[in-house]
Amino acid sequence: MVNSNITNKKKVNAIPKSASNAGNLHFLEFVLIVFFFAYYLLPAVNLAVTYLVALLLAIFYVVYIFIREPEWQITLAGFLLITFSISLLFYFLTDGRTIALDVSNRELKRISAEMSHYFMMIFPACLFVRIYAKASKSQKRWLCIIAVALFSVVIINTFSELMTNETASKNWAEFTTQNENNVGTYSFVYSVPMLVTALTALMYTQKGSVKVLVVAVIVFLFMFLFSAQYTLAVLMSVIGIALQISANIKSAAAKLLLWIMFISLLFLMPSIFEYLSEVIESKQISIRFKELAAFFEGGDASGYNLNGRFKLYWKSITAFFQSPIIGNRNIGFDGHATLLSMPANIGILGLVGIWILLVKSYKYVSSFMGERKKQFKPVFVCLIIMGFTNPIHAAITALFGSWLMAPMIIKIGDKNG
Repeated sequence: MVNSNITNKKKVNAIPKSASNAGNLHFLEFVLIVFFFAYYLLPAVNLAVTYLVALLLAIFYVVYIFIREPEWQITLAGFLLITFSISLLFYFLTDGRTIALDVSNRELKRISAEMSHYFMMIFPACLFVRIYAKASKSQKRWLCIIAVALFSVVIINTFSELMTNETASKNWAEFTTQNENNVGTYSFVYSVPMLVTALTALMYTQKGSVKVLVVAVIVFLFMFLFSAQYTLAVLMSVIGIALQISANIKSAAAKLLLWIMFISLLFLMPSIFEYLSEVIESKQISIRFKELAAFFEGGDASGYNLNGRFKLYWKSITAFFQSPIIGNRNIGFDGHATLLSMPANIGILGLVGIWILLVKSYKYVSSFMGERKKQFKPVFVCLIIMGFTNPIHAAITALFGSWLMAPMIIKIGDKNG
């Protein structure tokens, strides 16, 4: 249920009056929500359902909510308007070389592809609010179980693949639905830091054996990231844990001490990575640690893509200042960071548009977090940091983790959730 103490309409205009009368989602609506869970989380479903079909279903569902909930109409109309406007900016301000010239319905795909990216990355926020405004406690519980179960299947299957093929994460595109372990995409990896951040929040609301289980899950997720060789995600998860601990510490002095400790840890990282590179058995991961050690020491890390990433980030920033108003029709490279490459491509209007989408979605979800709002903020900060380091617009599962799974996990400790 929504926090009954919320009464200030000016502060919570995203919450409709009808939210306090949550009952049951219709069975068909419940099934549709589960379908979207599967689309975001299961590679087999994501590969089987074309992006255009998923986009049309999502828009249809938002229109349905728009009609049923007049109090949400301004917010939902804003989401639709901004995502459509971003896709139009890409259509008119870029040359669309990513779409082959000989492909059928090329112009439709040029505009719908961007619409899909930015709409589907915000859509989980709509799902979260709909669930916590209208679903019964039993339905919320089952949807949380289903989401966690689906994500667990993907993680476990992928981890199994990595145990027999440590280079699997380097060749995601070669895996298909016919693959025994169903490793079909990598975007779900980007959601792990957000989930680790959310799980850390449970340490402050759960007791005894549940805490032990949470720690075990976090350790497993770190093992998975190391096996998948996603070192940026590892670092992001550490930052998320630090942010979550800081958010739950009331003493200013204790917070300062915590951050001094974490900053000090940065200076020890070269030695830590060097040690790990010597003791770990996997040759590929050992190389990663050696390159990370070199990077943190300020040495030559050119063999590691993190060094290359920073070059791309700087190129995106340079490209933006070359044409800040309308962007560059073709920057000629993939900036590999949504919040840097978007303004480089379509200028300041694109940057403003994505920031509005992200900030408004954060406020939209936060308005339903009740007493756990402060524990959701670190998840959002992690998402923003990831937006500066990764193409989150193309990794929609990361947004599913941020807007839906992470807040669902956090609300496990909310008596009003």
